[in-house]
Amino acid sequence: MTIDPRFARSAEALADAVLTLAAERPIERVAVTEIARMAGVTRATFYNHATSPAALLTAVLVRDLDEIREEFFAGVDRDPQDIEGIWRASEMVLVEHVMSHADVYRRGLAHAAGEHGSVLTELLAGHVEASLLTFARDHGIAVDLGDGPRFAMAAAFVGQGTAGALRVWLDSPGPLDPQVAVDTILSLIPPLWFAVARA
Repeated sequence: MTIDPRFARSAEALADAVLTLAAERPIERVAVTEIARMAGVTRATFYNHATSPAALLTAVLVRDLDEIREEFFAGVDRDPQDIEGIWRASEMVLVEHVMSHADVYRRGLAHAAGEHGSVLTELLAGHVEASLLTFARDHGIAVDLGDGPRFAMAAAFVGQGTAGALRVWLDSPGPLDPQVAVDTILSLIPPLWFAVARA
């Protein structure tokens, strides 16, 4: 299928605009008009690409997140016995993705007592949770039966925990050290996930 070059150009301009504005304040406080103006497109063009500023930001960020997930799954398929190493490498790519959009995530993951960024918290936590549930199903776990709900709870725990850990890490003083983020998050992953890959 051929993509209209004008559509591709407006998509790129909208992506740049939404990332710029979401780095200044939570996406919940960004208007369609602002994004369209910065991108040099009309409101109608905006709505050809997304239903809201939050939906546009989610679509832009989820492309990277989906690539990270697919590479993780491919790595596990290649060498399930090295699940810790594969998980560590995948976690580092996730942290680097967050760092590359540090101001966007810093605003979007902000604690509820300040600027509340529920859209990005849900995006990041939900993406991790959904990835782990797919991982469990791909390895024969029926997450709705028997012991399955334990895995569903563990997936939700890791998803919310990852989003929370990255929020705190982004707000920590001094230069951000990705290795600290990866080491800390990995130390908190329930061991049952590593057993799933080797089963």
